[in-house]
Amino acid sequence: MGNGQSRKVHQTDWNMYILTIICLSLGLVVALLSLAMLLLSRKSMLIFGKYPCKGIFYWLKYGIALLVLRHLRYRIYKRNEELLSSPAHLATLDRPQPLTSDPKSYDVVSFVAANAAGQKLMVTLERRRLGVLKAALYLWLPGEGLYSSPKLPDMVHFTTDGKEESSEFKGAGFHIYPEQSMRSWRLKYDGKLVKQEKEQLLDVQLDLSFTSTADHFNYNRDLSSSLIADSIAREAWNDSFYSMLKSVGHIVEKRTHYEQNGELAGNIVLGERRLALELRGFRDHSFGTERCLSTINRYVYFALLLDDGSSMIVGNLSQPSFFLSSLKVGYVRTPRGNYQPITASNFELYSYGERGTPPQHQNFIVYTAEQQYLVQIRVEHSAVRYVGGDWESKVYNQFVACTVNGIPGQGHAEYLYRHNEGRPETVAAQDPKWYQRIKRFERSLSNMDLVNETEEFIF
Repeated sequence: MGNGQSRKVHQTDWNMYILTIICLSLGLVVALLSLAMLLLSRKSMLIFGKYPCKGIFYWLKYGIALLVLRHLRYRIYKRNEELLSSPAHLATLDRPQPLTSDPKSYDVVSFVAANAAGQKLMVTLERRRLGVLKAALYLWLPGEGLYSSPKLPDMVHFTTDGKEESSEFKGAGFHIYPEQSMRSWRLKYDGKLVKQEKEQLLDVQLDLSFTSTADHFNYNRDLSSSLIADSIAREAWNDSFYSMLKSVGHIVEKRTHYEQNGELAGNIVLGERRLALELRGFRDHSFGTERCLSTINRYVYFALLLDDGSSMIVGNLSQPSFFLSSLKVGYVRTPRGNYQPITASNFELYSYGERGTPPQHQNFIVYTAEQQYLVQIRVEHSAVRYVGGDWESKVYNQFVACTVNGIPGQGHAEYLYRHNEGRPETVAAQDPKWYQRIKRFERSLSNMDLVNETEEFIF
C-alpha cells in the first residue's frame, strides 16, 4: 500500500474516531439533560396535600427561576420603561377597560381604607360581559358596627338588558370614575345599606374623592423576583410546567393588576345623619382575561394602614394549576411614599385557617431588603360574601386592628376559600331570564350536553 493510500486510511480512521467522540458526547449530554429534567420533575413533599416544601433541588431551581424572571422582566418592562411610564400609556391603563369577546374578560376597581379612629371602608366593583356587575360595599363604624350592601353575600347585579356591554363602573347605585389618571378617582353610591346587627335598612348617599399620594405598584413588574422564584422552585418541573412556561409572556399580557396608596375623603349621609370621612387607603385596578376563580385554591390578603403614615400589603396565593401553590406577595410603603417589595415572609397558608375558618388573631414576620416587620393582627368583625357567577369562592372580609413593630394601625383582611356548593336557586331565581338562560347554557357545556351553539357565553 502506498503512502498516499495509507494517509487516506489513517484520515478516515481519524474522522471516524472524531465522529464517534462527538456522538458519544452528544449522547452523554442528552442523557445528563434527561436525567436532570427527570430529577427536576420530582414532586416535593406536600403539606396537607397542597403546599410543597423545599425539595432536594430547590436551590438549583430557585437560581434558574430567578435568572429567567429577571430576563423576562427586563424584556417586558425594563427596556420599555419610557413607553410604560408615559402619560398617554398611564391614561389608557387607568380608565375603565373595554371588555373583549372573551367570556372571561373582566375589569375590577376596589378601594380599601381606614383611619386611626377605626373607621373602615371597602368597596369593589367588577365589570363582566353583557353588563353584569359584581359589587360590594362595607362600612365599619366603631361603636356602631357594620353596614353593608343589601344584596350581600351575593354580589351579582345587572346594568343592561343583556344585549349590550357596559363601558364604565356604574350600576346598582354605584358610580366610580377617574377624574385625573393615576391621580384622582371619584367614588359615589346612592342606595341603601343594611346595618347587620339590627338588620336595619337605611338610605345612603356616599360621595368620596380618592387622591393618590404615591406612584402605582404594578404586581407583574414590581413584586419581588425572589418571592416568585421561591414559589416556582417548590413546584415539580414536569411537561405541564414547561408548556406553561412557553406561554407565560402571553399570560402576563392578559393579566394586569396595580395598586396605589392615597387618601379618601368626603361625606356620607347615613339615614338622617351626615358624616365626614377622612381615610387613608389603597386603590387597585385589575383587568384582563386570566382570572378564573375556579382554579384558585385559597388566598389571604392583608391591607394595613399604620399611624405613622406607612402602609403594608401582605398576601399569599395558592393556585396550583398555574404552578403557584404558595405565592407570597406584598410590599411596604414608607411614610415618604417609597415602595419596598416584601422579599420573604413566614406567613404560611397551612398555618392560618386551612380548615375553612379564619383565625381571630394572626402574628407573623415579613421582610424587605431594608427591614424586618413583626405583624400582629386582631379581628374586630367579619362578614362573608361569595365571589363569581356561580359562587366559586367564599370570602371572609375581616375588619382588623394591628400593630407592626410596635406601631398601631387599622386595616382589612380577606380569606378566600373554594366554594363547591354553587349559587343557591333561591338567589338565582331573582336573576333576569336572559342571565338564567346563559347559566343553563354554561352548565350544559360543563356536563357535555348538546346545546344551542348560538347562545352567549359568559363567566
